[in-house]
Parts: sequence; structure tokens; C-alpha cells
Amino acid sequence: MISKQKATHSSDQAGQNEITGTNSQNKAPNVTRRTRKSHRLFILPLLLVLCTLFYYFGELVDWATWNALRNTFFYGIHDIHRLLFLAPIIYAGYFGRVKGAIIVTLVTFVIFLPRAFFISPFPDPLLRMVLFTIIAGAIGILTGIISNESEKSRQLESFIRNDKKKLLNIIGSMADGVLIIGPDYNIRFMNTVMMSDFGDGINLPCYKHIYNLDGPCDQCIMRDVIDKKQIRKREYRSLNKIYDVVSAPYIDIDNMACLLSIFRKVNQT
Repeated sequence: MISKQKATHSSDQAGQNEITGTNSQNKAPNVTRRTRKSHRLFILPLLLVLCTLFYYFGELVDWATWNALRNTFFYGIHDIHRLLFLAPIIYAGYFGRVKGAIIVTLVTFVIFLPRAFFISPFPDPLLRMVLFTIIAGAIGILTGIISNESEKSRQLESFIRNDKKKLLNIIGSMADGVLIIGPDYNIRFMNTVMMSDFGDGINLPCYKHIYNLDGPCDQCIMRDVIDKKQIRKREYRSLNKIYDVVSAPYIDIDNMACLLSIFRKVNQT
């Protein structure tokens, strides 16, 4: 009785440890993502503060009477100084997408206003500031759009990879031989049945590995299947085995048109 209780307790403890280990593995990526996100939120205000200090550095020098730091560069037309604000706007567009770019552009516009209204001695300071803000905002928005499309592309690629992995797992368990050949005649995939009958020929030319030829045969159906998208059936004899072969077009994960053939063993002589 005691031994049974101990065994039950041990199994429960092992199950809890396994669950804890799984949970900790799942939590690790989430913690990493949250840490990266907090770093990004810290970097963006820092960029804005640094750009603002540089933009108003001449006025800060005058206010603090730091004559040793006085330089004519800080008292010139500030169109060049405003270029620094492209850094936080593009950064916000990349990580915060379109919404982030718009918000930081508006914040930048507010930062520019005091100089345009009260400080700048140059003509049309408000017009130049507005034009720069529009151009910088457009660049940030374009960055956000490109970043969005890139993220969608990565997600779609990951989805396709997962689907292909599931498909290949299903194909790998089939009783028939399955062969995927690229347009360059190189073998891209062989399931276990195909490998047991013909050997591993991944990345080898199909005409060499399967048919023992030095080049594509005259009856090769590659172009008909890939270019004309036809499904072709034929018979193939290998030593004492006879196969019914069905070939069809197949689009691989890299968007390459390939040939997929199923070898069904129909007789042994």
C-alpha cells in the first residue's frame, strides 16, 4: 500500500515537473519578446530626447552661458538639424508600423513649433518645418508599410513551411514511393519507400539515380508536366520490379515548379 502511494506520488511529481518544464519553455520566448519590446520603448524616447537637445543646443548654450561650447553651426538654418529626427521616425515606422510613425511624426512636429514661432530669425520657418514634417512622416509611413509587408511575408513563409512539413510527413508514411524532382532534374525529396527501393538520391540527377543514364532520356516527361501542367501515367521496370508511375506538377516551398511522381509497385517478376 505504501509502495503504491509512493509510486503514485512519484508519477504525479514527474507529471508536475514535465508540465512545469513545458510551461517554462513556453514562457521563455514570451519573456524574450517582452524584454525586446521594452527596450524598443526605451530607445525611441531616448532618440527623441537626444535629437531635441541637439536641435535646441544653441539656445541651451545661450541660456546656460556656456561660452566654451558656442559654435556657429548651432545657430545656422536648422533644416540640416531637423534631419536627425528622421532616425526616431524611421525607427518608429519599422517597429511601431504606420501608427507608430504617425505618432512620432506628430510629436516631432510639436517639438519644432517653438523654434518656428518664437526663435528662428530666418524667412518662412513655419513653411520649411511643415514641409520637412510631411516628407519625414511619409518616409516613416513607407517604412511601416514595408515592415508590415515583410512581417506578412515571413508569417506566410512560416505557414507554408509548416504545411509542407505536414504534407511530407503524410507522404513519408505512404505505402507507395514518392519522388519530387526540380526543373533542373535534381531530386528534392524521396520518401522512405522510394529510398528503400532505389537508395538515397537527394540532390542527385533523377536520370542518373533512378534510370542510370548520363542525361535526360528522350521520353522524359518533365517539360510536359511542369510547363504544360499535364498529369502523365506510365510504366517503369526496374530489375525484377514493375511500377505504375503517376507524375503531376507540384509547386515547392521556394515557389519552384517541380515534378511529383508516385511509384506504385504492381508486380514482381
